[in-house]
Amino acid sequence: MIQSYLLKSLRWAKVGDIMLNKTILGVAISAVLSFSVSGTEQSIEKITVTANKFEQSINDVLASVNVIDRAEIEASNVRDLPTLLSKQVGFQVNPNGGFGQNTGVSLRGTGSGDTLILIDGVRTGSATLGQKALSNVPLNSIERIEIIKGSRAAVYGSDALAGVINIITRESDNLSVSATFGSDAYQDYQVAGSVKSGDVTTAFNAGFEKTDGFDALQGVAPDEDGYENKNLGFKVNYTDAHYGDFKLLGQYSEGYADYDSRFSSADSNIERGDFKNYQLSAGWNKSYTNQMHSIDIAISTDDSQDTASFGVSDFITKRVQLDYNGQYILSEELSISGGVNWYNDDVSHSSTQYDMQERDVLAVFVGAYYNAEKVLANLTIRQDDDEQFGDETTYTAAAGYHLSEDATFRISQSTGFKAPTFNDLYFPAFPGFPPSSNPDLEPEKSLNREIGLNVDFDIASVDVAIFRNDIEDKISLDSNFFPINLNEARYEGVEFSLSQQIFGFDSNLNFAYLSAEDKETGAELRNVAKRTFNWEVAKQFGAFDASLDVQYRSDREGTVTRLGSYTLWDLAGNYQVNEHIEVSLRVENLFDKEYNAVDSNADFTTGEIYYYNTPERRFFAGASYQF
Repeated sequence: MIQSYLLKSLRWAKVGDIMLNKTILGVAISAVLSFSVSGTEQSIEKITVTANKFEQSINDVLASVNVIDRAEIEASNVRDLPTLLSKQVGFQVNPNGGFGQNTGVSLRGTGSGDTLILIDGVRTGSATLGQKALSNVPLNSIERIEIIKGSRAAVYGSDALAGVINIITRESDNLSVSATFGSDAYQDYQVAGSVKSGDVTTAFNAGFEKTDGFDALQGVAPDEDGYENKNLGFKVNYTDAHYGDFKLLGQYSEGYADYDSRFSSADSNIERGDFKNYQLSAGWNKSYTNQMHSIDIAISTDDSQDTASFGVSDFITKRVQLDYNGQYILSEELSISGGVNWYNDDVSHSSTQYDMQERDVLAVFVGAYYNAEKVLANLTIRQDDDEQFGDETTYTAAAGYHLSEDATFRISQSTGFKAPTFNDLYFPAFPGFPPSSNPDLEPEKSLNREIGLNVDFDIASVDVAIFRNDIEDKISLDSNFFPINLNEARYEGVEFSLSQQIFGFDSNLNFAYLSAEDKETGAELRNVAKRTFNWEVAKQFGAFDASLDVQYRSDREGTVTRLGSYTLWDLAGNYQVNEHIEVSLRVENLFDKEYNAVDSNADFTTGEIYYYNTPERRFFAGASYQF
């Protein structure tokens, strides 16, 4: 949504060359190898993920992977997807106001468009803006989220420079209904369930969310910037012992978000973004003794209408996607996977007439995966034929070694690319403004290197990752909002995560250090903190569970000024009244902290700086009934 505004306001600075302090690696690895803790033993759950388009144990994926499941979503009582992601290591979330507003979701310091968003494995988002509006993805539609970090273009193609977020939709076992109310006239109603008849299982979900919100931006007419989201989805699975598994999936959401624009007149309050998104996909897969085949076809629409003081604009992306994936098990240690991927992006239904209305991408990839008793390795190569930019070849090479039954060391190198968006290339200039598009832009290209160590104890799990991601021809806006290719940007850092159970408490702690700079100028990337810290402590007391979250972000460069550091505390609790009824409570910004997350612009006559407003202390209370 709000794409014409974002064309002017998105400003990701480019990044440069700072060497990591080797002491950080030494200390982190030493801490992992020497870690021990006493308490009641509880085996860490072995998780299966689809990071390489087929199911693997998370311990065999030679990359940094995080998984958020439905139980975690419900226990946290979080109300939107960006807030949920902000608790994960490597993420920084910069909202332009409250619910439904444009929100920068940065993975390892890169821009929002540098992380590929999938829903049930299907590419999603706007081809004009180049990213998915995660604020509009309803949490009630999500069963689990798989986050794979590092350049993943060898498997998924364009846009996966920083990683991939695969959102897997609901698969409810029982019928449940819930209602939540909170600050700013917040209300949310959800229903989810499933029906099984013979070999056919149908899961469904629906929701309605609305809030009056609060004033998003200082310096323009004060008003309430509300948000509404109506959504529904279904998932039908049919299993046949002879012919395989068939599925039909659909998700639909529509709504609006009022917002404030720095480019509108000071007394304007008409800014509004309406959205209407849907995705429909069908698939088949069949497993044999030593091989697996799957075919998926999907159609989707990302439709946003922007109303601002300079007019009404429609931005519509229609996408068709076709995938074939296969896996062949050659031996107990070695398997081969590969596939063909084709998709078409069509923006011809937008009110803006682009010089080029659509483009096709056809790709093939093949990968080899070796998993012996101690040694793991994989090599994947992909060739993308972009109708507009020609051929792009990408690869991922990774190796791992099981230091013990519980500890795995990994090292990888991968490449990626991102094609310029239709807005970057062809968007016409606003009246009275200089050109805002550049048809001579080249695709961004990345080289990602990472080393990591994962250790699973009986009562704890530790992961350390050190990475460097160099991006050539990084697309950015200059001082006149004109898109250009920078020479090279560098993102490098260290991430540490520790999950443990001690004295009956569940503790999830993570921190990250990140350097993000333009290699040529040394300028810091805007809106990216060097140091981030998250810690959640949870405890079960019979039928009652409670959790306390703390989130720290260090100071960072903004658009026009340097933004200060801040620490936020959130509290959540759930009480199981009986086997059917549960009540919940969430308090955000527990100590009513005043802080600035994102700045907008400065008044050149007075020097006053205007910020996007952040929420005060907020309360949410709800109840759910499970049949």
